[in-house]
Amino acid sequence: PGPPPPPPAAITKTEAFQFLNQTTFGATEREAQRVINMGYEAWIDDQLRKTPSLQLPHLQSLAAPGVMPFELQADRVDIWFRNALHGDDQLRQRVAFALSEIFVVSHIGSSLNNQPWSLGSYYDTLAQHAFGNFRDLMEAVTLHPAMGVYLSMLGNEKPNPQLNIRPDENYARELMQ
Repeated sequence: PGPPPPPPAAITKTEAFQFLNQTTFGATEREAQRVINMGYEAWIDDQLRKTPSLQLPHLQSLAAPGVMPFELQADRVDIWFRNALHGDDQLRQRVAFALSEIFVVSHIGSSLNNQPWSLGSYYDTLAQHAFGNFRDLMEAVTLHPAMGVYLSMLGNEKPNPQLNIRPDENYARELMQ
């Protein structure tokens, strides 16, 4: 047998920052040092073990008698920013954000306008499935009430030509794209 492979080259600070800028919402000195000390694979493995930073528990903690849902919309956005910028699970938050650009729901111009709990729960679903099986993610997104409301499949009926009922195929088209 030949000689063993050489050890991997040391990660420079510039490389660590570049890596973190691609895998998080922004590199920090502390995290760059962790990448340099741990290596890329160990850092990723560590991130995969992190507990998801969730929105819904925070929103539920703010719920009180008399608090209107629209008042919590700003809090939902705030907790998103806090998780994205300061959450321990940076890689998960970055992947969940990418998934939210693919499996889109929005409070703008939809029935989800005053539904911060639904939107928080939906984003939590993306975060919880960020590192899992794509089929499981797709099922969770499909069955989530926020998606049902946003892409008008909630209450969808099976086709019945005699009653001139045709299914709403909006979500199916979006999913296929």
